[in-house]
Amino acid sequence: MNWKNILRKLERGKQWDDAIEFMEQIIAENPDDMDAYMLMNYLLMNLLIEERYHDTSKDPHYRCLSYKYFKESYAKFSHNAEYLYLTGRTAVMAEMLWGIDVKDYEQMLEKAMQLEPNNWVYKETYYWKLSEENPQDPELDEYAKIVLTEPSPVTEQLKDKGALGEYLLMMKREWVKPCLHETCK
Repeated sequence: MNWKNILRKLERGKQWDDAIEFMEQIIAENPDDMDAYMLMNYLLMNLLIEERYHDTSKDPHYRCLSYKYFKESYAKFSHNAEYLYLTGRTAVMAEMLWGIDVKDYEQMLEKAMQLEPNNWVYKETYYWKLSEENPQDPELDEYAKIVLTEPSPVTEQLKDKGALGEYLLMMKREWVKPCLHETCK
């Protein structure tokens, strides 16, 4: 069985300690596996920020692990667009855990788009700014259609990223729905 499937099963079962131990083992055995680090970063952020029902007495330990794996992964993969985007989107919620601020994760997202300007996942940064400047711009409709269509380049890229991919896809879909104007629905 693929390690990502095992991780997803542990996450769905809310077996947090088992999932963390499992990912520590995966990273130890595969120290250059970018996905392992990204999914560990998301697992720890989700546990600490989003998950309400866990043993909070372990939070200081989880915080240390979160900081450790972010720093390790950033040192290894900060030149990679996929890492920058997916970790930057996780950092939106984990900035305080990782000792960064809004400017830092915004730079991660911008750099991902600069490295791969035609990537539909990373283009969200451009369209987000466009929606703030001109919410009626027809380009927003086109982006929304691409995100909401199945299959799409967005879904294809995020489908093997476990809970992180599922979360980002859900967030993108919710964000683009209002971008579709009445004539496009």
